[in-house]
Amino acid sequence: CAMSPDELESLDNSTRSYERAIRWGEFSRAKSFHKNSPSLSDLERRRMKFYRVTNYAVLQNDTPNLHNSFLLVEIKYYKNDRPVIKLITVKQHWKRDKDSEIWYLDSSFPKFR
Repeated sequence: CAMSPDELESLDNSTRSYERAIRWGEFSRAKSFHKNSPSLSDLERRRMKFYRVTNYAVLQNDTPNLHNSFLLVEIKYYKNDRPVIKLITVKQHWKRDKDSEIWYLDSSFPKFR
């Protein structure tokens, strides 16, 4: 079942908005894309202030149907007090809500360490 251009655009807009939020350190905004835990705790918010993302790249994209998309993403970042570039690879499962037709993440928030 192929996606219409509007459905593809909706997915693309969601994934690009999430990418921009991560890339520019807007972690509270990025967290809002995660349906099961849509906000950062006070502790997480304070901790995330120390991280800077230098690159966000989609390595793989698989959208098998109208309601699921799987992305493999590579994020490069550093911590302000230790300027060493680190790399994490994140598996993202994007799901499209059947009622609202909004795409959200059904996977965990990236683990910056």
